Amino acid sequence: MFNDYISVVNKSSLDQYTFDSYPKVSFCIPTKNEEKFLGNCLSSIFDQDYENLEVIIVDGNSTDNTVKIAKKYGCKIYYDNVSLANSRQISIEKASGDILAIWDADIVIPHKNWLKHAVKCFMLDSKISTVWPIIIAPPNGSQVQKCHIAHSNLIFKDRIQNKRGIFGGGNSLFRKEHVISVGGFDTSYDFGEDMILAKRLKDANFKVVQYDDPIIHDTLNSLIGIYKRSIWGSKAFESKGLDFYQQTKSDIIREQFHLGLKGMFNGLIRGKSFWLWFPFIILVKSFAYSQSIIFAKRASL
Repeated sequence: MFNDYISVVNKSSLDQYTFDSYPKVSFCIPTKNEEKFLGNCLSSIFDQDYENLEVIIVDGNSTDNTVKIAKKYGCKIYYDNVSLANSRQISIEKASGDILAIWDADIVIPHKNWLKHAVKCFMLDSKISTVWPIIIAPPNGSQVQKCHIAHSNLIFKDRIQNKRGIFGGGNSLFRKEHVISVGGFDTSYDFGEDMILAKRLKDANFKVVQYDDPIIHDTLNSLIGIYKRSIWGSKAFESKGLDFYQQTKSDIIREQFHLGLKGMFNGLIRGKSFWLWFPFIILVKSFAYSQSIIFAKRASL
């Protein structure tokens, strides 16, 4: 039994556990114009040495080949264009698996045995709601992408060590019964909906495992992409507040600046040149958030 809200689990520690039959896993993926990523994502899912799975696609009226790619792989396809959270909620309601993989279309599973090992984490404690894997950048990803993900991982490591915050949002495995028991997603959110689910699960005293066998997230590979996501996130902060991150403003400033600069210093010493992009990334984020705050203040006048 795990006493802590979050525990870190090493892949090798799961070798002693075996299933008589593996539980069904439903991959729940919202899409909208994801033709660049979806093929690699689905290929990595269906290449798993794991027969008991399905893929639920909820598409937001894509105008590219997204739906065509999903049909090629035999996915179950539904449509919704209300909000990201609403699409995610539809996907879990349509899922027939005991385990939900609440996934983005730009996630790639790096090896065929990943899933059958990851689901073993649920055997460690009946109160585990979430298996939250480490995220890494693609091997051929951009320097910006590698820096951004490395910084995010430093932040999560710091939060775990200091037992601060909530964990296990999107791109994680979930026990469906626990997700349903807390009401699933708050469909009023279009950003941070995964963190609201994580908060609901924490408030219900469920537990999270951080699983150390990483998956690949092919996201935010340019400063423009980081800027657009930061604008999106800043609008959510202005309308919803910081509650879903359970972080104070001083926590966020420390994570973004202090931890980032420390990571850059240590990373460059170790020859990780992608950290040279950190000053540009933090500048772009700061500009995006300050813009949103200025516009919000003007709108309130």
